Amino acid sequence: MEQEILLSAGIDIGTTTTHLIISEIAVALERGFGAPPQAKIAGKKILYKSPVYFTPLDVSGQIDAKGVAAIIEKEYRRAGVRKEDLKSGAVIITGESAKKKNARRVLQETARLSGDFITANAGAALESFLSGKGAAADLRSRQNGRVTANVDIGGGTTNISVFQSGEFVDDCCLNIGGRLVRFENGRIIAADCIRPLCERLDLTDKQALQTLCRRMADCILFAVQGENDRIPPALVTNHLLSGRFVPQTVTFSGGVAACMTGQHDAFQYKDLGVLLAGAVQSVFAAFSGEVIQPQPDSIRATVIGAGNFHMEVSGSTIFYQNICFPLKNLACVRAFGEAGGAPSALCLQTQSAPGFAVLDSLARQIAAAGSDLLAAGQPLVILTKHDFSKALGFCLKKYLPPGASFLCADGIDCTKGDYVDIGAPLGGGVAVPVVVKTLVFGG
Repeated sequence: MEQEILLSAGIDIGTTTTHLIISEIAVALERGFGAPPQAKIAGKKILYKSPVYFTPLDVSGQIDAKGVAAIIEKEYRRAGVRKEDLKSGAVIITGESAKKKNARRVLQETARLSGDFITANAGAALESFLSGKGAAADLRSRQNGRVTANVDIGGGTTNISVFQSGEFVDDCCLNIGGRLVRFENGRIIAADCIRPLCERLDLTDKQALQTLCRRMADCILFAVQGENDRIPPALVTNHLLSGRFVPQTVTFSGGVAACMTGQHDAFQYKDLGVLLAGAVQSVFAAFSGEVIQPQPDSIRATVIGAGNFHMEVSGSTIFYQNICFPLKNLACVRAFGEAGGAPSALCLQTQSAPGFAVLDSLARQIAAAGSDLLAAGQPLVILTKHDFSKALGFCLKKYLPPGASFLCADGIDCTKGDYVDIGAPLGGGVAVPVVVKTLVFGG
């Protein structure tokens, strides 16, 4: 079996902390008699873990882009890698950091610093997915057959991801985190979103702070158990769990979860992190299902997910010509023109692979609809879930101008509102690495 090794980086710029990992991802090329070769991710191995840094902020409270860049460059040197060596991975901006005014610029600059196919990401759903994968909640649900929720508690937000039989099936995000109350230079700074929980509480009193943390922990448990009407709307970042999947097992990750093990001074981080960790442990003692205590690397769940579980490999029947890889931040659209001339990918939502006559007609329509993009120097990118992209590519080629730049790839499940990054072909052109993501910024 042929293998190709990709060096991957995962970089997490969070509300409280910033850190990275370097991994190896093995892509295996399987060749079967009478069948097209298949490229599959065969293994992952973490090579290096950086120390956990406090996320640098400037005097106005925005992310210090130069400070973040300095951390990344320093850790690349420690790991003995160059950005040119990195062929996969992700930099993700998480929690309250995604709401900073300069978050988009910081993320784009960091991605450029970080290598050829390091993708830039932000958004609660993606963060929930990555932290759940990094905490192995998907693996646990597959092994024990129980619906498993991972609760990732950070500085500004709590992301809950739900897995059934190894599949990501639900998520939500709450404005609950250890840094929502901070103690700086004798001042107490409380975020607006948790004020509904602070009613009649004197935040200068430790017992009152413990009461606040208990209320926050209660809301996390309410979310896991589907008691949505008991959660103040101000604490809901995007949406709550759908209720279709009832968690039977709960795991924990994130910076606050790291404080759930060992001994910690109550205010050693000048925030509520340690008190909130204790409150979560106490509250979840009442959970009717199985509670798994945090693993030693619980703070690294999101960055492990970003480095190891972010990339997929397309189907092996791709077709492309005159494409300059990588392609980044392609808006997923249902019709060319929806992205207003910005780089885009047409996502075909078919129930199955069509017959030749339908395929040929489809190719003619795509060629006509994409003529303006080609004239503007943009490649045509067509993505399908089902296995017919090579046949579509052959049909499309005859309707496009000679030498037109286009790519057809299958095995990719994306919808309008997503973005995709597509890397250089693997296995001698058999498949391409693909990342489907959502870019969401506050402010």
